[in-house]
Amino acid sequence: MNEFYQAIEQRKDLKGKMKIIGIGIGNTPEDVQYFKEKYKVPFPLFPDADKALHAALGKTRAPYFIGVRIDKDRRPQVFYSKLGAFRKPDTFLASMLKLSGLDQGP
Repeated sequence: MNEFYQAIEQRKDLKGKMKIIGIGIGNTPEDVQYFKEKYKVPFPLFPDADKALHAALGKTRAPYFIGVRIDKDRRPQVFYSKLGAFRKPDTFLASMLKLSGLDQGP
């Protein structure tokens, strides 16, 4: 995920258009902080000690990726939802850009 984040950050055309967050299912704030420091995670991580977010998202296993875009009416729309890791950050980024419509410019 750090490599995926860096692939996004290296592209000035994506600044402010694509964000990553992580959710620590069953993790306390201290757990999340430890993980963030140990793995040098540059994007925001949120604890979910009581698993409320996990339940709201359907109690999926991890890793699970959800891509959300904001439509013209400022409503969120899910364009990607899938269980499992990705292999190559650049390939995953290209897929996310295509599915989200960001590859077509502003």
